[in-house]
Amino acid sequence: MACNYSTNVDFDYLFRISIIGDCGVGKTTILQRFVQNRFSTNYLATIGYDLQIRTLEVDSKRCRLHISDLGGQDSFKYILSSFYPNADGVIICFDITNLESFRNLSNWLENVKTLCSEQTPVFLIGTKSDLKMRRRVSPEMIQTYAQNNHLSYVETSSKINENIEKCFI
Repeated sequence: MACNYSTNVDFDYLFRISIIGDCGVGKTTILQRFVQNRFSTNYLATIGYDLQIRTLEVDSKRCRLHISDLGGQDSFKYILSSFYPNADGVIICFDITNLESFRNLSNWLENVKTLCSEQTPVFLIGTKSDLKMRRRVSPEMIQTYAQNNHLSYVETSSKINENIEKCFI
């Protein structure tokens, strides 16, 4: 649950969010766009995890977001158990141009269900919406998956800054 702060800090609430998904789906670029408002075409895989922080105002309250970008390689899955139980929310990403990343959603969701509280909100994000001509995952497949698993869903593009804020607010 989010922490409520009232003394000696410059925010009212702290929310811890984990962003997960297969390697190369665009987790880091979403985070860079949200926190630093920048986009880079240079790909560097996240090794282990990276923590980014952004403070924003919602309903006249200052909310600090600690967002953990967790590497998608199998060799780093052992660290997931350190992040999930403390998360106030989880974002699971897949690439709409990569069918395999969509097929792996069930593995990511199962890990979240195993390690997180039932009350932890989980959101599904389809990345790279600017590449619709290369789409391999149909909107119908996504809608069915999201409905069957009771997940909110949004498609994003870090490149053109489409729906990035919706992922976090």
